Amino acid sequence: MSFEDEAPGWDAIDAALRRIYGPAEPLHYAASLPAVAGGDDPLQGISAYPSRFGGRPHWHFVTYGYSELYDKETDDESLSGYGYEMTIRVVDPESADEPPAWVLSLLQNLARYVFRTGSAFGVGHHTTLNGPIALGRKTLLEAAAFVPDPELPAIDTENGRVEFLQLVGLSSDEYDATKSWDTLKLMAVLAERDPALLTDLGRSSALSDPAIRRRVEEGTAKDGSSMEMFFATRGSLETKGPVPLLGVAANGLDDLKRLIRGRLAFEKPALISWPDGLVKLVAAEKTHLLDKKEGFALDPADRAAILEIPVVRGDYPLPSGRLILRVIPVDILDGARKKVLKTIG
Repeated sequence: MSFEDEAPGWDAIDAALRRIYGPAEPLHYAASLPAVAGGDDPLQGISAYPSRFGGRPHWHFVTYGYSELYDKETDDESLSGYGYEMTIRVVDPESADEPPAWVLSLLQNLARYVFRTGSAFGVGHHTTLNGPIALGRKTLLEAAAFVPDPELPAIDTENGRVEFLQLVGLSSDEYDATKSWDTLKLMAVLAERDPALLTDLGRSSALSDPAIRRRVEEGTAKDGSSMEMFFATRGSLETKGPVPLLGVAANGLDDLKRLIRGRLAFEKPALISWPDGLVKLVAAEKTHLLDKKEGFALDPADRAAILEIPVVRGDYPLPSGRLILRVIPVDILDGARKKVLKTIG
């Protein structure tokens, strides 16, 4: 494949954008050397359009590269590549007249994660960004949720279906709410006051509005959590000793507690996953190892005890005497994954 070849996937994305922006030409940023040509940028390009969708002026970014832009190469005929391209709608007080450059780095870095791990994003997903969404900038936005772009419906291309997945920047407490309740339900509440779901570096948390916070708290109390699984950086399961031991990364302990409150308390199962393991948790009257040693049933006293465990490395025997929870310390690395920024636990 050469870049002079026909590009039916690229053309289909352009056609979808023309239905919104007409003949207006975007500001397009091509990768100097995309990954398909041996470079480090998975995305072959990113376009930015000035938009007023929803009423406020902003920059609307659209990626090219998650889907198959040229020939069909993947086996799934129904999807083009990962089945989506990513968008983001940005308000940046320092870049009102031109697209902010930090968005290009953000989108390429997220693509590097996806292409390196094979773990694609999807509607309703959420992720921490381990710092400000715009590096070096003062903003409360440190996480992201993913929703369908409100202006770009999914398209069918010669290489399969492509949806437009909009990244929405979140504050840390909003991110916690997506995990404790439900990403799409929270996004629906936020969209009532901001239909474009803008990533606005200068905004405050939506939960600082008492009415919104009350709706989120009521929804969480009524529905529990839709987050059935969380992915821990580290974990362990030892069942051969006298008392089984479950290890959880220190930076995942809060998520484990959310599963206890939002899943097991509602008689819903939960899963903890780490790179080489998976454990199932269910509620029961008596703590015991599940039949296939795939996880644990937890009684009310043990569930309550887990909620009190601090984010401090160590082994914590639970009241039943049938399980030990181990908090595993975790090093947080810089973007190059070479320098330890801090240790949790």
